[in-house]
Amino acid sequence: MKIKRIKNLLPLFFICLTIPFLPIAASAEVLFGKAYHQALHQYLAQSKSSITIAMYFIIINPADPTDPVNELVNDLINAKNRGVKIKVVLEDSKLKENRLAYEKLRANNITVYFDTAEHLLHIKEVVIDVRYVFAGSANWSKAAIEDNYEATYFEDSAPDALASKKYIENIPIQKKDIFLPQLKGVTIAPDFILVSNSGRMLLKAEAFKQFDLYLLLCKLQQETAKPFLDIDYDYLARKLGYLAPKNLGKYRDNHHYFYDRIRHSLKSLKSYGLIDYNRGKVSLKADNIRKAGAPFITIPFEYWEYGYSETLSMRAKYMYLICLYEAGRSSRYPFWFRSQEDMSKLYGISDTTISLGLLELEKKGIIEVTRDKPAPPDFSSRKANVYRMLYLVKP
Repeated sequence: MKIKRIKNLLPLFFICLTIPFLPIAASAEVLFGKAYHQALHQYLAQSKSSITIAMYFIIINPADPTDPVNELVNDLINAKNRGVKIKVVLEDSKLKENRLAYEKLRANNITVYFDTAEHLLHIKEVVIDVRYVFAGSANWSKAAIEDNYEATYFEDSAPDALASKKYIENIPIQKKDIFLPQLKGVTIAPDFILVSNSGRMLLKAEAFKQFDLYLLLCKLQQETAKPFLDIDYDYLARKLGYLAPKNLGKYRDNHHYFYDRIRHSLKSLKSYGLIDYNRGKVSLKADNIRKAGAPFITIPFEYWEYGYSETLSMRAKYMYLICLYEAGRSSRYPFWFRSQEDMSKLYGISDTTISLGLLELEKKGIIEVTRDKPAPPDFSSRKANVYRMLYLVKP
């Protein structure tokens, strides 16, 4: 009788041994491809208290209804509307890739930041309700979800979720909006700073009045949209800060004095090959007509409106044009990188001019500079500085 009872219990014993290994009871698994998107979408849609994300990049395409990342971003927006607390940290070296998602999240009052430039944020992790963790190789992009070989570890673990949430929250961040709005201003061709017989000649000749006059002529041509400008000598003189002396000497009146000052500068610009000037009419020789896809330097209107054209030194003004050009073609606008040695070679100007010009722009709050610290053992080598364009503000 006892033997029969033991025989009957043996199958039950082996069933109990196998229960912890059944898939339906698993608290962790590895997700591949679309399975990652499906699971993440489900948990985001059911989130109740918090979502914390660190992601190398989030790429959305609002025009593509099949883009799975659009759904994930909308899940975050819906969760925010339900009262879920959300924080997203993105890698700052991927500004171009992250921009649309960043702006959409901010527009929906979701807390989203970029990390600082000192370190690379390379993790791809999502923590939901301080309980569920998704961590793996997959960024939020259509390619990562649908095309690439990606793997993401999913776990239901409060201790690991809490540790991951704290780790993400301790990542240094840039708290202000690092994107400048698309600049509105005066466009000039980059040849002005790239070609040796153009703006560079004005800089080396310290022809600061001619330099200011040329930029002002570019502004007037853009405003009038005419191939020729009829020169108002008194107007240009006032804009350039000329004041008639009390003793006019050989000049008949103030107008005659202003006429002579401006005419002299116009003749200099003509000799440099920057303009055509004849009988009170001026046309710019440089091709300042915007072409599709062509890089241009855009000087914001605030440069004149806030008086920077009057207060900056010529080397600072020239370096400002270089900064605008470098940032404008950078994949990390408004950030850009280039060593001063490379700048000297590319733009044909001295290291001293570059250093002093950049330092003045930094002190004026026009650019922000992040300097790399020298590394051991000799502390002589370091990475190129990181430059960032800032808003022009009224002094």
